[in-house]
Amino acid sequence: MIPAPERFSKLVAAGENIMLTGAGGTGKTHLIREIVSRDPASFSVTASTGIAALNLGGLTIHRWSGMMLGPGEGESDEDCMAKLVRDSRRGVRAGFDRIRSCRTLIIDEVSMLAGRTLDFLDHLARTLRRDDRPFGGMQVIVTGDFMQLPTISRASNGDHDWAFQSRSWQDAGFHVVELTKVHRQDDPAFIQALAEVRTGRISRATAALLQPRVARFPDANLTRLLTHNAMVDKWNACRLESIESEPRVFNADLSGSEAQCQFLAQNLLTPSILVLKRHANVMFTVNAPDGSFVNGQTGTVVDLSGGSVVVESAGRLIRVEPFKWQFDPRDPRSATFVQLPLRLAYAITIHKSQGLTLDSALIDVRAAREPGQAYVALSRVRTLPGLHLKDWFRGVFVSRAAANFHANSK
Repeated sequence: MIPAPERFSKLVAAGENIMLTGAGGTGKTHLIREIVSRDPASFSVTASTGIAALNLGGLTIHRWSGMMLGPGEGESDEDCMAKLVRDSRRGVRAGFDRIRSCRTLIIDEVSMLAGRTLDFLDHLARTLRRDDRPFGGMQVIVTGDFMQLPTISRASNGDHDWAFQSRSWQDAGFHVVELTKVHRQDDPAFIQALAEVRTGRISRATAALLQPRVARFPDANLTRLLTHNAMVDKWNACRLESIESEPRVFNADLSGSEAQCQFLAQNLLTPSILVLKRHANVMFTVNAPDGSFVNGQTGTVVDLSGGSVVVESAGRLIRVEPFKWQFDPRDPRSATFVQLPLRLAYAITIHKSQGLTLDSALIDVRAAREPGQAYVALSRVRTLPGLHLKDWFRGVFVSRAAANFHANSK
């Protein structure tokens, strides 16, 4: 049997439509970056969410395509298209041009892309390219895992509006390539336990393995993965306030259009107003170009003098300089966001943790109600000893539709 990465490469070269999937930590993003690096000009890199788009160095599919918010409730493809044609905004015109010239479109985190949005993208592409083939003849590569975080949109039956249930998905004939080797964890028992949490079928052996990870008196400095922004902000503020040293405020330098600056400020892991103190726990929010730190790595602030910050991490002192993010890396005129690539590490939402790898974390999924949320949180942690649970979860929410899709696509 051909290894999945090799099969994926062959399908890309053949111009086929592909879904690259796999559990958390199997290297989906790494493989996409590797493919794109071979011929960057041939690929348009997008994602369903701002966080994922910035992580890959691309745009959201809404902005890339110029569809903006897309069709409103009850609005037809034709009516939405007519509205966009009349729209004079530069972003709409630029999106239309990108669709016309695109060879291969990549959409990351497809589980959070509504089927209605995918259908409209198909209509937009067929119309603008004057080509009635699926997506106007563009090669489309989607990546993600429908057993992880879902789209917010709901279908008429009340279930999530999954992309795989859309007409355009069926028309495209996606070849499903599943990566099965987990790289984030290396303990077979922990990998098996995470696989069971992913499917919502937890055996007695997995329960026996995970229940002792409930922390009766958790270390207050552990990174907490929480379900809501308000909980994250409250805990980070509480922990910072407990440190008896003078705070220092670092304000991001934003330059460019107001809309693009707002997008960067809302979707980057790094806050535009960063308040730090000596001895504060922090998390790096990018991979350093020189390899001195990676996204998700944690450390402690030891010095705040001058224009930089010194962080002790993994036994080393790292001087952290401001980092520049760009709204569109391929457009030097697009907005920029310059800030220290740090955030407080006491808490982060599960949504924003997607894509991170953590050495240790305290997971609180008591308020988790979305399918895949508990699995995403637990699978961020590298080792079983690094996993700490706030409480034993009363249930793991899994979409049966998503489970059936993955079972039938093998």
